[in-house]
Amino acid sequence: MISDLKVLFLPKHSILGASSRYRTFQYLPFLKKKGIFCEVRPLFNEEHLRYKYKTGENNKLLSLIRIFDRVKVVLFEASSYDLVVIEKELIPYFPPLLEKYLIKRNIKYILDYDDAIWHSYDKNKNFIIKYYRESKIEHLMKNAEAVICGSDYILNYAKKSESKKTYKIPTVVEMAKYKQANNKGIFTIGWIGSPGTSKYIVEINDILKRITDEFNVIINLIGFDRQLENTLSFNHLIIAWSDDTEIQELMKLDIGIMPLSNNLFERGKCGFKLVQYMSSGIPVIASSVGENNIIIDHEINGFLVKNDNDWYTYIKYYIEHTEQRKIMGDNALNKAKQHYTLEEKKYEYLKIIKNTIKKEV
Repeated sequence: MISDLKVLFLPKHSILGASSRYRTFQYLPFLKKKGIFCEVRPLFNEEHLRYKYKTGENNKLLSLIRIFDRVKVVLFEASSYDLVVIEKELIPYFPPLLEKYLIKRNIKYILDYDDAIWHSYDKNKNFIIKYYRESKIEHLMKNAEAVICGSDYILNYAKKSESKKTYKIPTVVEMAKYKQANNKGIFTIGWIGSPGTSKYIVEINDILKRITDEFNVIINLIGFDRQLENTLSFNHLIIAWSDDTEIQELMKLDIGIMPLSNNLFERGKCGFKLVQYMSSGIPVIASSVGENNIIIDHEINGFLVKNDNDWYTYIKYYIEHTEQRKIMGDNALNKAKQHYTLEEKKYEYLKIIKNTIKKEV
């Protein structure tokens, strides 16, 4: 084992950001045990994220400070590492000058994606952004040593971009931390997410109101944007997300839902909410969009929704069929154990780093 291998991780957020927490931070303890020196320098720190979650806006001054720090890291520190692992891109909406600097200096970098962020450019309503950034992500992928993709949709784009190496690693959980749900109270429908994804709940507000009007149920919204609460008309409880209580809150659920719009950006999402529900033995219902179609085996571990009436039909089915709900929950847990665990995927992650650096770890 080599103990002087050095990798610089450049995630978009600190550990407080869900994508960075699960795509980067949760792999670090294992990598360190394998003798890899891991330096992590997020673009946006916890102070930045807390401000954004509270106000719904970016702190412009803090953003500039963080961007300046990233420029310094890339220009003056990156060359001292064997490999740089970048989450998505170095600076969103900026021209890829820093990435070109890495290429010019022959500094190897890997890209990691759990969102189809190229659609933020090629489908942008701002003509200037669309024109000058449309091919940015394609260019970055083509010049990366490897691209790690969280979904098939992202993987296919990376291959079309002529990436040197492409790998699929879904967003996974550390299964040892999860416990099976055991709700004995009022039937509870659950959703877990962030302020940025809360809009999808609003889109099915009328369906959820019909459900709570007709049945004795409650809908727990974990991490929901409180600024959108006045748009909800169904019986609900908003629960602040916390890493310390996340799993305990999941254990209170009878079913988990994941509504999505059927748009290009959403087709690249990795379905991580589903993985969390299923890892707790919770059967699921989700929009039939993108990776959801791979995670869910329809009528076996959950239901795939194609229209508003499906939401009502499948939620009602779960409410009225307790035994089948338990069977589907067990099936969900089994699939999560087979395909979506850190315990399994961390070895694939390590292998990618080994193959990229081409050194014996």
